[in-house]
Amino acid sequence: MTGVPPTAHFASLVHGPAGVALDDPAECFHEASRLYPHVAPDRLEILQRLAGGDLAETVARSSRTHDHRPAVELPPPAPLRGPLGEVIARRRSACPEVMRPLRVGELSTLLAASYASGVQRGGGLRRPVPSAGALYPLEVYVIAIAVTGLGRGVYHYQPFRRRLAALGPVGFDDLRAALVEPRLAEVTAALMVVTGVFWRSRFKYGQRGYRFALLEAGHLVQNAVLAAADLDLAALPVGGFHDRRLDDLVGADSLGEAALYALVLGGSP
Repeated sequence: MTGVPPTAHFASLVHGPAGVALDDPAECFHEASRLYPHVAPDRLEILQRLAGGDLAETVARSSRTHDHRPAVELPPPAPLRGPLGEVIARRRSACPEVMRPLRVGELSTLLAASYASGVQRGGGLRRPVPSAGALYPLEVYVIAIAVTGLGRGVYHYQPFRRRLAALGPVGFDDLRAALVEPRLAEVTAALMVVTGVFWRSRFKYGQRGYRFALLEAGHLVQNAVLAAADLDLAALPVGGFHDRRLDDLVGADSLGEAALYALVLGGSP
């Protein structure tokens, strides 16, 4: 057919002419986390024990607490204003053009919309994202650079009490060094970091639980970006970070807990 551009065979650029290698890391992960009929029955007993009762309620309350650390009590989150259709239409992945301070009330509203707990349903507290087995394997951190009412530093978000526990100071150069695009640090009022605590999903779902944690991180960040659109804040989802450096900033050990996603936030105009 004339006038149609040739189709590039991008798979060959990834795998080479020989095809997928036997030790390809992506293929090995995908294979390890597949479900097969002859494998699933081995986990049925665990699934049945977790179907209800005290254990189900306990795992639904998974979260780090940091009650021994000084903390900032966040103001009550404001209700989001826009109809869902309008907010979706306005949603953008947009880098802040300049550094503008973020108000702590705006941060409180965005965090609550992303992952706060509070809806009583099915015998436990639920959060505003789909979570396999309601296990909630994620943690949320805030690296505050320019947030009014909040000192510069690293904070952990407690989704039940809606407070930020102060983990320690943050150096501007350390934030720059953790990002693949260091210039983002120059316009970031706050960087939201989402980590996965993988055992929370894997003790029930095995290797498949790792996939579920990745999916949940996407749901959480989409909530945050939609809330940012409603609040007229610039928000840019970021996957380009140096894993161990970002893990070090929030105190994750890179094994049982590791950074999955980040979100650059700018203040309102």
